Amino acid sequence: MQPELQSLIGDFVATVAQRFAQLQREVGVATPTSSTAWATNGLKKGTLSDGAIYSKHGVGCLIEASEKGVDFDFGDCGEIDGFDAWRLLQFAEISNGQHAATDKKKIQALLDSALAAGEIEKRGSLYYLRKKRNSFRLEARQK
Repeated sequence: MQPELQSLIGDFVATVAQRFAQLQREVGVATPTSSTAWATNGLKKGTLSDGAIYSKHGVGCLIEASEKGVDFDFGDCGEIDGFDAWRLLQFAEISNGQHAATDKKKIQALLDSALAAGEIEKRGSLYYLRKKRNSFRLEARQK
């Protein structure tokens, strides 16, 4: 995978996980079992302890903040680690120059290349990093 895409995806997924964990702690939101469960959970707009503003939209959530803002959608089974070119672009644009990929066509081309190489997979409208199979077993055997 191209290093610039790997870095962008890694930061995006980590930020989503951090912000969703904060939302769970501070607002008491449960991890949804599906994107539909998220869409119907009754969550309203609000403010987190660090001043970030969260708002639910359809099957996703927007967290607006001066640092670590992010917009993400839940996957079909409630996953939070999905991404697409538009969300990666939005994230890159507010990353204070940390990410070079700030063109949607370029990000999409990088995603297409990673998909063709089997480095990511597409489920529904979102892409996901491919899970490394047997990585736990290999690490356990080496110890």
